[in-house]
Amino acid sequence: MPSFPHLLPRDTESGKFPRRTYHSLAKAAGHQSLHCTLYSVFCTTFEISSIIMPHALSPEDEPSFEGEKLYVNDGLLRPGQVGQLRQSNPDLPIEELYRRYNEDGYIFLKGLLPRSDVLAAREEYFKMLAPSGVLKSGTRPIDGIFDGEKNAGDFPGIGSGASPGNGKPGEATAEKFVELALEAHYADWYKETFCKHPVLKDFIARMTGWGDSTLGVRRSLLRNNTPGNKAIGVHYDQIFLRHGEPTSVTAWVPMGDITLTGGGLIYLENGE
Repeated sequence: MPSFPHLLPRDTESGKFPRRTYHSLAKAAGHQSLHCTLYSVFCTTFEISSIIMPHALSPEDEPSFEGEKLYVNDGLLRPGQVGQLRQSNPDLPIEELYRRYNEDGYIFLKGLLPRSDVLAAREEYFKMLAPSGVLKSGTRPIDGIFDGEKNAGDFPGIGSGASPGNGKPGEATAEKFVELALEAHYADWYKETFCKHPVLKDFIARMTGWGDSTLGVRRSLLRNNTPGNKAIGVHYDQIFLRHGEPTSVTAWVPMGDITLTGGGLIYLENGE
């Protein structure tokens, strides 16, 4: 899994945002590839953070971070507003990891899940989407290479705010792609194998001290986004867990390598 920078609001004197810090997931292999992300909730420290994803690039001003331009809802983030998320090693003492989780409101781990398991789920996902025509001809499903000659509007992102009122995104031409992307949530490789990965559940059980009382909540969102479409904007997740006790952990898991401007996460510091 990639690394994170953190980002401050674009204009702290405009009143558009409080003076907080954003964080963004960065960098790995690059192609014009599709991206898929799993959100999964485990119950029994409640962490629901404000998150955004980098928007499409625009020819204005200087790059935000590592030569790339990153945007939030009201515009481009300035270079001085970007920094790196604190990365933690899964092999650190569990007490230290839990301390960081409570101190930062997140814990950023690389290599927790076996890479082969993540890529196996990625391959199954793109095999499901392939009949929609979203993948470039002659490429492997596991690579998730978008067919750039297709209309991006026919392959709208799931969970990217492409449709009002939580309706299905896209026009009639997008129906096949949208149906397959939604159907993936109910496939055994996803809901039974990947969402219930024992390594992830075991780590949460040990870090929180919940042990055998740790339960998986059937509440996940398998997001995707295709090149040329708008990514998800600044938001916070207002679900039923928000009003309960601090007895849940949300896991954000990129299903494969991602780039700074393709598939990453921006995290609002102290947003939890």
